[in-house]
Amino acid sequence: AGRGMAPQPSVTLVPPTRLERSRLEFSIHRPSRLLRHDIELVFRPDLEAEFVQQRPEVTTNDAKDEWLHECLLAIPTWQPASQDLSEISEAVNEERRALLANFSAWSDILRRNLRPYWSDASCPMEGCAKYGTATSVIYNELEGLTSLLKYSSIPIGCCGIVLHPEWQRCAYPVTIFTTAPLNVLEVAIAATDAEHVCKLPALDPARGSGAARGSS
Repeated sequence: AGRGMAPQPSVTLVPPTRLERSRLEFSIHRPSRLLRHDIELVFRPDLEAEFVQQRPEVTTNDAKDEWLHECLLAIPTWQPASQDLSEISEAVNEERRALLANFSAWSDILRRNLRPYWSDASCPMEGCAKYGTATSVIYNELEGLTSLLKYSSIPIGCCGIVLHPEWQRCAYPVTIFTTAPLNVLEVAIAATDAEHVCKLPALDPARGSGAARGSS
């Protein structure tokens, strides 16, 4: 029980890394025990199926948590924006849609490159599973990003935003998750960056500092 109740904080395996072709920044983390529990609730049906397939000889909750501790990786992604994405306007909505489309095109390729391992992402619009079986549980992007990256956040409205250290409020985060081994994931990310074609317009390098909307 002693080991089972250990805090198990989040661990950064790959620090924030820029993919210039995809115009996207990613990092790779092993989630904390608390965050792992939240992720499992959001993606429970598909993670349960993956666990049964990978570990058919053991089906206890403790065994499942140990498997998730060993295998579950979180990959927060960030894209720079030309505007403060915490503002409400049609221009901001249009840019958010374009950034989501760029992430979706990138993550579609990444998920294909990660097969047969499980992967999914939190939907920035609804907070549920973007690709797999949705549950009634919403992924809290703000709590996830602050747990994994230790970035600052500020309250806005009923929730808040996470501040990217460079882009501040001018950033768009989405987190993807997988049970693929770290080496498989790194190879898949490199292959995805080589294949993905970013269709976003060029950013003004002189734009002001700006952050990232955290869904909750």
